[in-house]
Amino acid sequence: MNPEEAKLASLTQKERQVIRAVVEGNDAPNKTLASRLFVTEHTFRNHLTAIYRKLGVANRLELYIYAIKHQLDVV
Repeated sequence: MNPEEAKLASLTQKERQVIRAVVEGNDAPNKTLASRLFVTEHTFRNHLTAIYRKLGVANRLELYIYAIKHQLDVV
């Protein structure tokens, strides 16, 4: 398994849902995206922090680019 595959394999189902929400959210605030996933904004931010660490990205824009590149926006 290459390093990119290992990164992707480390994502939980909820983290994948958060990534999809970010990609589909059209720059919506975290609070809005959190409510769509039925979690608090704090929980949503915690998921983002874990995702950033696992994928080696720094912010939502980098996450968006990474997700599109690696097709994480599809179910």
